[in-house]
Amino acid sequence: MRALIFNKPGDLIWQEQKDLQLQGPREAIVRPIASTTCDLDRLILRGEAPFTGPFAIGHECVAEVVDVGEEVRRVRRGDIVVVNWHISCSHCDRCQTGRPNSCRTHQTGAMYGLPGLGDWGGTFSDSIRVIEADFALTKVPIGVRPEIVASAADNLPFAFEFTIPHLRAVPGAEVLVMGGCGSIALYAVMFARAGGASRVVYYDTDPARLDLATHYGAEVVEGPTPRRAGSFPIVIDASAQADSLLCAIRSVEPEGIVSSVGGHFLPVSMPLFDMYRTGVRFYTGRGRGGPNVAETLQWVADGRVDPSAVTSQVAAFDDAPDVLAEPSLKPVLARPPIFQPS
Repeated sequence: MRALIFNKPGDLIWQEQKDLQLQGPREAIVRPIASTTCDLDRLILRGEAPFTGPFAIGHECVAEVVDVGEEVRRVRRGDIVVVNWHISCSHCDRCQTGRPNSCRTHQTGAMYGLPGLGDWGGTFSDSIRVIEADFALTKVPIGVRPEIVASAADNLPFAFEFTIPHLRAVPGAEVLVMGGCGSIALYAVMFARAGGASRVVYYDTDPARLDLATHYGAEVVEGPTPRRAGSFPIVIDASAQADSLLCAIRSVEPEGIVSSVGGHFLPVSMPLFDMYRTGVRFYTGRGRGGPNVAETLQWVADGRVDPSAVTSQVAAFDDAPDVLAEPSLKPVLARPPIFQPS
């Protein structure tokens, strides 16, 4: 089998590796058929994140199941599935309470597609091994094309997590989204509008992303980040820029919530006394992933959201080294499945 290895920006190669084998009765081997870049991957590929190669890159994909262990019950060969990007045991207290991103059993942060977090491989590979398959795999609804939901492991449910639960608590709330990092901000606009936000304001400096935010129904503001953008009960920082993060914090209304997707690799001085006086709930983390995947997919299947506009290109899977050498906003590397569901 081949794995796509990131060596350094502009240098990605296919590397031959041993074929993967099941190592336990609850495992599965899957073959990615639609893989895409997370916003973090794009930072890595451009040399803007503190991760150096070589390592097998990628943690977002839709895959076909090619083999399952004897105790796997929920999926079988030929099923088309989303692969949760967190490596999780399924049975610890955190996994059982919707926090597989913080599994107690495995190394903190264990995931596909990054070095130093276990030898799990990457989703731009011919196959990947999935432990606890019944817990980690979610079937894609019939009729939903894999390339449309290639980001359903991470960026799509991340945007869902940062919008829909908060809009359910405060129906019709106004939402502020600080863009700049990539696709998550745009998916957040999409979910916020579909979830009933009365107004979504989107800040960015990139004309193409501003156009996409307009497509999804946001009021867009182009130009330098202001010190404060207003007062919003729900604020999302998906900028990877310190000034935009601070603007987000200053723009939340009393007792509102600011969620940050990360991408801040250097310390940021937080205005904690101002946050204390205002009353700010601040969350940053890697997203829960798996617990939100099924509902995210159902929103797509029902036609409530359509993430396809964010996909910047669909290319042949074999072309991954060239496509990712200079990645566009959201490239999808696709290939047809080889099995039919039995």
